[in-house]
Amino acid sequence: MAEDFGRRVPYLLRRVNAALSQRLDEDLRAFGLTQSQLSALAILDVAHPGGLSGATLSARSGVTPQSMSTAISGLVERGLVERTPHPSHGRILECLITEAGTELLHAVQRTTREGDRYDGGLDSAQLDQLRELLVEMMRNLDLYLPSAGSK
Repeated sequence: MAEDFGRRVPYLLRRVNAALSQRLDEDLRAFGLTQSQLSALAILDVAHPGGLSGATLSARSGVTPQSMSTAISGLVERGLVERTPHPSHGRILECLITEAGTELLHAVQRTTREGDRYDGGLDSAQLDQLRELLVEMMRNLDLYLPSAGSK
C-alpha cells in the first residue's frame, strides 16, 4: 500500500501555501500589487536605507530574476521604488523603497493583519508555535529569513 501522501509535510505546506496565496492575491488586487512586488517592498523596507540589487531581491523572494525585474519595473513606474547606481559597481542598480512605497506597504500590512483570513483557525499560541517551527525550517533549509536591521 502506498504511503498516505496527505500526511506528508511538503504536501500539507503546498496546500496551505496555495490557499493563503490565493487570499493574498485577492487582498493585493485592491492595492494594485503582486506578491513579488509586495515581497520586494517588504524586503526593501527591512533593508532600508541600504538598498538592494534586483538579483538580491529575487533570491530573497524566491522568484526568478525575470519575475523580480518585472515587479520592480512596476514599482518604479508607480514611484514606490527608485533605482540608483551602485556606488562601486557601475552596472548594478540598487533599489530603494520610497516614502510612498513604505506608506503603501504599511497599508497592505494593516489590511492583511485584520480579521482571521490568514490564521487558518489557529489561536495565537498555535500561531506562535507554527511561526517558530517554520522559522526553524527556513534556517535549516538555509533560506533567507528577514529580520529588522538585516542587510
